[in-house]
Amino acid sequence: MKVFCNMETGETCVYPNPASVPKKNWWSSKSKDKKHIWFGETINGGFHFSYGDDNLAPNTANVQMTFLRLLSTEGSQNITYHCKNSIAYLDEAAGNLKKALLIQGSNDVEIRAEGNSRFTYTVLKDDCTGHACKELCRDDTPATAGRDERVGSDSSPPSKHTGKWGQTMIEYRSQKTSRLPIIDIAPMDIGGPEQEFGVDIGPVCFL
Repeated sequence: MKVFCNMETGETCVYPNPASVPKKNWWSSKSKDKKHIWFGETINGGFHFSYGDDNLAPNTANVQMTFLRLLSTEGSQNITYHCKNSIAYLDEAAGNLKKALLIQGSNDVEIRAEGNSRFTYTVLKDDCTGHACKELCRDDTPATAGRDERVGSDSSPPSKHTGKWGQTMIEYRSQKTSRLPIIDIAPMDIGGPEQEFGVDIGPVCFL
């Protein structure tokens, strides 16, 4: 398995293959109650993120990745979520993180925007907030009214759609190296005809 050795930081990095999810409308749903949709597990045409070379058998790459994790004390990885009318982290209209992305680690752990600090990611940049709702909402309901408090769903009024592409950069860093690399991502704020997204998957690096 090919790796990149960062001589400045001492990290050993493995690149994903492929390294990106194309930007398009991946999911269509008329349901008003939003829920997280796993890209690789649920979406037609989606895939789990894989790492290593095309000429290596999947089991070989997995074994080599396992040894790399065992020999390391820390792992980190960045992903970039490209959004068009899709919230990635902060819902500016509602003022909360209920629509924030979920990320799945290699040991099936869910990494979230808030909660236990061991299982939360850091946001380096967030252009996918939906912008303030204010008078441009489709109804006069306050952004906090009627919100479904169940975990994993949200029925708050829609945020203003800008029709422009933005991006949110996420970093996850952990001393539990078994949680990396990232293998799947689950947006919630998708399903509408004007909602599109794509993902750039950064290399997973071990130290």
